[in-house]
Parts: sequence; structure tokens; C-alpha cells
Amino acid sequence: MFWLQVSTLVLVNVLIASMLLIRPPRAQHGGAGDGALNVWQLIEEVEAERQQQAASAGRYRLRSDS
Repeated sequence: MFWLQVSTLVLVNVLIASMLLIRPPRAQHGGAGDGALNVWQLIEEVEAERQQQAASAGRYRLRSDS
């Protein structure tokens, strides 16, 4: 009985560890073609734009867009 409990505990721990460490591939929308972005890529782009705007929002900044 003891070995059954120990093996069950070990099996459950291995199962939990495998679920945490091994992630399945992310699914994409079926109609997405070449160049389509997923949500995480869009979030990264927005964050990069925010950081760029925050870095160039000083009082005496030089304008490169004009």
C-alpha cells in the first residue's frame, strides 16, 4: 500500500511538472496568411511604440519627422 501511494505521488508531481515546463504550440487562426500577426506580437509593437514616445517626449526634443 505504501509503494502505491508513493508511486501515485511521484506520478502526479511528474505530470504537474510536465504541464508547467512543456507548453503546446500556440494555435493560429485558420485564415491567417503570410505576414499575419498574433496578439503577442501586436502587444510587443505597442509597447515598443510607447517606450519610443516616452523616450522622445522631453521638453527640447528634436523632431525627425518634419
